[in-house]
Amino acid sequence: MKVLQIFSAIVAAVIMLATGSAVSAAPRVNNFVEGVDWKNQVITVTGEGVAPADAVNYTQAKGLASKAAQADAYRKLAEIINGVRVEGETTVEKMLTTQDRVQLRVEATIKGAKIIDETFLSDGGYRVVMQVPLFGVSNSLAGAVLERPTAVEPFPNPVVEVAPSSLPYTSATPIKKRLEVTKVTVEEESYIPAPTTPTTPYRPPLSRMSIPSLDTIILQKMQSSISMPEPTYQTAYNTPTTSQPVRKSVTEYASMAEGNYTGLIVDCRGLELQPVMSPVIMNSNGTKIYGHKNLDIDRVISEGMADYIDDTEHVDRAGTNPLVVKAVGVQNFNSNPVLAVPDSNRVLIENYATKFLKDLKVVFIFD
Repeated sequence: MKVLQIFSAIVAAVIMLATGSAVSAAPRVNNFVEGVDWKNQVITVTGEGVAPADAVNYTQAKGLASKAAQADAYRKLAEIINGVRVEGETTVEKMLTTQDRVQLRVEATIKGAKIIDETFLSDGGYRVVMQVPLFGVSNSLAGAVLERPTAVEPFPNPVVEVAPSSLPYTSATPIKKRLEVTKVTVEEESYIPAPTTPTTPYRPPLSRMSIPSLDTIILQKMQSSISMPEPTYQTAYNTPTTSQPVRKSVTEYASMAEGNYTGLIVDCRGLELQPVMSPVIMNSNGTKIYGHKNLDIDRVISEGMADYIDDTEHVDRAGTNPLVVKAVGVQNFNSNPVLAVPDSNRVLIENYATKFLKDLKVVFIFD
């Protein structure tokens, strides 16, 4: 009984948790970083709780404090998961408001969070660290929110009007050196996206002197019954109407590959890239060259589409001989890296040879 009185005196000074409320924000504990860790593809939270002062013994006090800490962790997980971006402006929270089936799956994922560390504190409190994987076969957020496409779309062909970029390195060049020497194509250093809606073709103004008289028009009509076609004018985004390049087959594109590349590294440093669960790589013409619709959705859920790395050391996902390109911009709430057309052509050509995009061997370096 004396032990119970001492324990009650200790916990009485702490906020009572009979309703499952949290004590205080937990700091970084045992090297676990709270929040979304894109590098390690996991969401981690620390929950804290205390036992009610009227606990009858140590075992009951510990059990009640543990349940309170878990309830606190579940609440934090829900808050963090709601803010995770699935793609562009679409967050998990937005999906929950429109798709009941996603809401049920997310709730189940939170309830299935794994306890990776727990401690009964000397002041009578309890601390628990819980995790939910962003990707994985079992109980991952990706499994709850990523929708299955009706069909797998093929990767697009290179832009035939633009030559692929020549790479300033070889397979013997160290990866760090590749990141140093890779430059944005000179022609596209200033990234300006193509217009998303058709524009009216430019027509030069007619001067008063060039307008024919009514008599002249009547005479022309009498002399010829053939009406001349109205001249057309090219805009900056029109495809030339003459000398159309001939598209190549997959085998021909693969034969244009310069190296046996094992993966792709997209250098997005300085562009404020925002990590998302379903990123898209685009070219500066607005064409999507890599997205979840091009991939096996089961592998996407299990492995994720890319690694987000803030250094040049942990790029193993791209293999020992990665193709390295520099993004020229970002789109869709800074979530989609944009490549210059020559670089995107190079990526597609090399992918035809070794299929690293299909194998999800993609790394984004950001800061």
